[in-house]
Amino acid sequence: MEKGLTSKQAGEALKIYGANEIVVKKQLTVFYLFVSQFYGLINLILVIAAVFSFVIKDNLDGSFIVIVLFINAILGFAQKYKAEKSLQKLKNYATPLSRVIRDGKEIQIKTVDLVPKDLVVLSEGDRIPADGTIVMNHHLEVDESILTGESLPVIKQDGQEIFSGTMITKGRTQMIVEKTGINTKFGQIANTLSSLKSDRPPLETRLDNLAKFLSFFAIIASIFLIPIGIYQQKPLFPIILLTISIAVAAIPEGLPTVVTIALSIGTSRMAKKNAIVRKMQSVETLGAVQIILVDKTGTLTQNSMKVKKHWVKNENNIPNFLKACVLGNTSSLIQKEDTGSFEIAGDKTDGALLLFANDITKNNIDEVKDGGRIIDEYVFDPSTKTITTVWETDGKKYVFVRGAPDTILRNSKNSVSEKEEIKKLADQYASEGLRIIGFASKHEDNYREDIKREELEQNLNFVGLVGIYDPPRHEVNQAIQKAKEAGIKTIMVTGDNELTATAIAKEVGLIEKEEEIITGEELSKMSDDDIEKAILKTRIFARTRPEDKFRLVEILKKMGFVVAVTGDGVNDALALKRADVGIAMGQTGTDVAKETSDIVLSDDNFSTLVKAIEEGRVIYHNIVKSIIYLLSGNLSELSLVFFSLIFGLPIPLLPTQILWINLVTDGLPALALASDNKDPDLIKRSPRNPKEPILTNARIVFILIVGFSISFILFLVFKQLLASNYSETLSRTIIFNLLIFTHLFLTFVVRGKNALSVNKFLFFSIVATVILQVVITFTPFFQEIFDLGV
Repeated sequence: MEKGLTSKQAGEALKIYGANEIVVKKQLTVFYLFVSQFYGLINLILVIAAVFSFVIKDNLDGSFIVIVLFINAILGFAQKYKAEKSLQKLKNYATPLSRVIRDGKEIQIKTVDLVPKDLVVLSEGDRIPADGTIVMNHHLEVDESILTGESLPVIKQDGQEIFSGTMITKGRTQMIVEKTGINTKFGQIANTLSSLKSDRPPLETRLDNLAKFLSFFAIIASIFLIPIGIYQQKPLFPIILLTISIAVAAIPEGLPTVVTIALSIGTSRMAKKNAIVRKMQSVETLGAVQIILVDKTGTLTQNSMKVKKHWVKNENNIPNFLKACVLGNTSSLIQKEDTGSFEIAGDKTDGALLLFANDITKNNIDEVKDGGRIIDEYVFDPSTKTITTVWETDGKKYVFVRGAPDTILRNSKNSVSEKEEIKKLADQYASEGLRIIGFASKHEDNYREDIKREELEQNLNFVGLVGIYDPPRHEVNQAIQKAKEAGIKTIMVTGDNELTATAIAKEVGLIEKEEEIITGEELSKMSDDDIEKAILKTRIFARTRPEDKFRLVEILKKMGFVVAVTGDGVNDALALKRADVGIAMGQTGTDVAKETSDIVLSDDNFSTLVKAIEEGRVIYHNIVKSIIYLLSGNLSELSLVFFSLIFGLPIPLLPTQILWINLVTDGLPALALASDNKDPDLIKRSPRNPKEPILTNARIVFILIVGFSISFILFLVFKQLLASNYSETLSRTIIFNLLIFTHLFLTFVVRGKNALSVNKFLFFSIVATVILQVVITFTPFFQEIFDLGV
């Protein structure tokens, strides 16, 4: 097999298996993406309303509706276009050229020409071009973070699998290709991702249902006006024009813009809080989230290693203990100019030891290495899991070893009782989820250049232990508690072991006592029904694979929950796309995860996610307020005309007046409500029922009471004005203005508790509307257009 395939064998295999490339389905064209933004029932109704507006010569309202449609389409297109690039990102991980052995010679070929059974030569810095099996390696370590999300490289041995797209970080190897192209792990992800369909955002579904309700209501109400007008012997064409005007007025054409602006304002607010929104509709969906599947590393924790506990045999051993931490250390500390704190460059575990030594020496870590020099050092040995350094000072030579406590204890000359005591302490550290490193030293009188490493690591004096962990973020405890108060269930899904996961979960307040933990191995043996019964009682899933996360999302969605998922690896892309809201990590996340997600956390912080959920609730609450305001106002217009016709009064509002009222009230005041201030109590409530319609029974009752009350009062005023010998023109003018000002007052009513809180946009919109109304009421030019009289 050292000779690899022959050129003939490779050519035949290429015909059978095809090129080593990921071929994704043809992406949607730019034109189709733009046109698709006009789909949806409410947009269809607005198109019909625009056509009718132009038919009745109301070019102003018709133009307004067309502008609204195009603004929404452009904003929606911009978001969709970014999302469609996610599959293409997978191709970026393919290397253009690969080294293989063919016909017994090492040659370089195009990566797309690799075939199964090819013998590939790889070294440090190479990206692996296909899935395969290691046949020969020298201290091989592979960075698999793009697949698993885990930042630490994985030590590989002969016979183990390595995967396309991952990178060699240390050593060299030869690999037999097993799978190429779409059959690789990357290819399977791409294939699944291309066929995976995201569910429609809840807001989009609700708006369509609302559009159906409004269109049905408008058509029925408008049709009733025609026979009533004919019965009262009113001219047919003016009645038809009035009917069309009423139908158009019943549809709040500003609603799509209100929703879009509300979502845009929300995305802007969230960006300031380190949450970058890629798909605007996800902002509202985020507010309805009931369950969060969250990673541990980097999201709940700081994604940096620190020494939490340490033990030194006695004070006399502290100098040797510190030397064992510092000597042979591959990392370095960089001090930040602005804060004076230190940043780790290099291996995180080694960096944690440097930070610890620096703290002990009070920022004088260089003193540890003063007065001596390193004369020999041995890098990490995967079999013994130790690092060894030989140090010379004052003509004497010393050996310092650090690594796995079991190995060091086995090679130490400590007494049996001392070993038992140290082993007991190490087990205690392990039970707390800490990564344990042991330290030892000895004076080496018989050092020689050809001495073997095994000999150097014998008869050691065990000097100390450290317990290292990835500490939780400072603000996570408060965020977890806030999520609990909001009725949101947080579930940790991590690749770490049970002990580490449990320790962090307790520290951040995710669990308060011993609770059931399910491992990835146990999960693979459970049926979906078993998982459904256990998932709501489980807060930790440990030793999981990204595929497990996808399965959990599927099951939770099947159970009817609105699910948010955090992820950073390529394999997470499936779960991110399937979730109601996919949240990628901005700092540690891969491009594929980010492009597939709905929201990217630029600081990788769980507390940012909770703040984003709160913002999502605020946005939905504001959209609902705007809808209630719009529908209450539109109902008052429609019912005022309807009641007047039924009781034989002249028409209280002309078509142009109705459309002006609709244009003004659907404009600035509605937008001001959509950007209203935050209600601090929103996050303390349970998530809303995802099946709950926008117009609940309580909201419908409110709209009916307010709409009919306004129309009834204005009906009585109109009747009294006519009875008092006011002209129809003047009476209409008064009713016209009263209706506008009533709508402005209504903005404060629908704000509820926030009625008196400062909203500069609302104040400006009310002032602007009043000025416009005064202008058209008292200016002769506009008096003629709107048939007004004073």
